[in-house]
Amino acid sequence: MDLKTLNRIDTLRRLKSRGPKTPKWLKPYHALLFIFTAIAILSVLIRTLQPNH
Repeated sequence: MDLKTLNRIDTLRRLKSRGPKTPKWLKPYHALLFIFTAIAILSVLIRTLQPNH
C-alpha cells in the first residue's frame, strides 16, 4: 500500500470514531440559552394566565 491509501484509511477511521456530528444549535452554550428562554417564556405565560388577585 502506498502512502495515499494509508492516509485515506486513517482519515476514514478517524471520521468513523468521531461519531455523528452534533448540530450547532445543540452545543452546550446554545442549549443553555434555549432552555433559559423557554423557561422565561413559560413563566410569563403562566403569570398572564393566572387570575389576578
